[in-house]
Amino acid sequence: MAMIYSSGSSADLPEHARPDAYLAAIIPVPTEWLTVIGEPTHGAYDWGVSCHLIQPDERNHALEEPTGGLPAIGSAGISTFYPDKRTVFEEGLRDEEEHAEFFIQRRSHHGLAEPTLELTPSFLWYFDAIPRNDGSWYYLDDAGRDHELVRTRRTDTELRVDVAALPLRRYLAARSRLLVIQHDRVTRLDQVPDPEIDATDRSESRHFSFHSGDIHSVDRPGFVRLVGKQIVLPIDAAPADLARPHTSVRRFPEFTIGMDPTTGQPITSTCDPRELSNYFTDRGTPHYLTRVYFRREVLNRYTAQPSRYRIEAGRLSCLGLWGVSIGTSPEALIEVYLGDLGRDLPAEERDHWLSFNVPPGEGRDETRFSRDILGQWTDGPPDPLRQLFVAREQFSTALGALLGQTIYKPWHPADQIAFEGMHMPTSSEQHEADTLILLLAKGVIDYLNVKALRRLPGVTDSKATSINCLESWATSTGGDSETLIRPLRLLQGLRSTGPAHLRGKDWHATLTRAGLEAMSPDEQFVRVLALTGDALTALAQHAETQQPDQ
Repeated sequence: MAMIYSSGSSADLPEHARPDAYLAAIIPVPTEWLTVIGEPTHGAYDWGVSCHLIQPDERNHALEEPTGGLPAIGSAGISTFYPDKRTVFEEGLRDEEEHAEFFIQRRSHHGLAEPTLELTPSFLWYFDAIPRNDGSWYYLDDAGRDHELVRTRRTDTELRVDVAALPLRRYLAARSRLLVIQHDRVTRLDQVPDPEIDATDRSESRHFSFHSGDIHSVDRPGFVRLVGKQIVLPIDAAPADLARPHTSVRRFPEFTIGMDPTTGQPITSTCDPRELSNYFTDRGTPHYLTRVYFRREVLNRYTAQPSRYRIEAGRLSCLGLWGVSIGTSPEALIEVYLGDLGRDLPAEERDHWLSFNVPPGEGRDETRFSRDILGQWTDGPPDPLRQLFVAREQFSTALGALLGQTIYKPWHPADQIAFEGMHMPTSSEQHEADTLILLLAKGVIDYLNVKALRRLPGVTDSKATSINCLESWATSTGGDSETLIRPLRLLQGLRSTGPAHLRGKDWHATLTRAGLEAMSPDEQFVRVLALTGDALTALAQHAETQQPDQ
């Protein structure tokens, strides 16, 4: 639909003053970003964007005029209706006269506080949206990945609040609403257009007016103004598809489950649980509990974000959104049941796992087999990471009781997330082992409250380091320094001579003294982890023997 001019023309206007390019970008079914609030920040009002919600049957009313009829929403107060002088509290969320509902506004608070962005709660609730510090919002899909929802852009000249168009239109569909966006754009001119410009653009989805005028100013007396409203339509989706705030891809790739001994080609199968056989139904397809194997690097995506993903013995989970049971074969391959890949793993994650899929090796996770298939109670192999966390807590409690104060400083949130998200190595790369050693040393040694430790019996040096304090106390109270302290010095030495500083001959000397030189980096870390946990447990037990009531 093009502008219809009843008088004048935009042909002689500068390019930036013509309405055509601006109107070309205004469509009822946007798919990218949509500006819902816009205003200049330099003081002079020459453009603006605002919006509100309406019900579908109010479209004609909303577009009846390109200007005027702005709803009284976004502020609360008392209104008095005449002639009966009836007083009503207006909540600011609806305007019955204009059939409008509140969607978004930015409040400036008279300049006494930072402006705040307010959105209708149901929009944020629908997406379970999460705020960012800059006033923007994002949400998570089924796989736990971020998707931007609202963003705020502020420059020296303007402020814009944009909403991701497709999620917005999904919300409109779920609520059976339309979004009305009001545009107002004024462009100053060096001369007053002659003849006067008067034009309209009217369709089922918008109504705009374009006209010129004279402000009788010596400096740039002419102007043109484009003002109007547009309708943003909801997506076309079945009500059942709108129960979720985002689309879910139902795609089940085929994973390698074995090798054909005759051809040497991989044997593959879908992971769709509906197509797999089980103990009750034989569909002539592989069994739901068929073991599928992956290189352990498949977990790197998750170990890199400990605030979001957690890897525990036998399970990978994401923020309560999803979780899948996993095992580890004797060849250090990650083992997952075929049906679990389709049932428990989000569709968005399956391609990632597929890229690490390998044929089965010669072994299986025997503990998992005993529990899941044979139904046997079994403790399984030791979990040095879990043992470390338990030992640190026991150590902290026992020494805290001995001293009458906490021996660990309060966590910085970022360090706590990193330490509690510490994981077993997923590769033999030195870089990963270095990162884990740094985390272990920080959580076990660096966070020790040295001022508290200097109050331990046997400590005489007022400037003693944490480990020296522990050693002085252990030695003076009959403890075995080799068992209690040496593992901590090993951890500190590995951190200091390796990842924390330039790696040189001292690093190799530390490994040699500890008997770690023949191990791969991941094996070295697992060994140091176990030794550290054992030392903390022993220190806790030693502290318990020093309690006054014993």
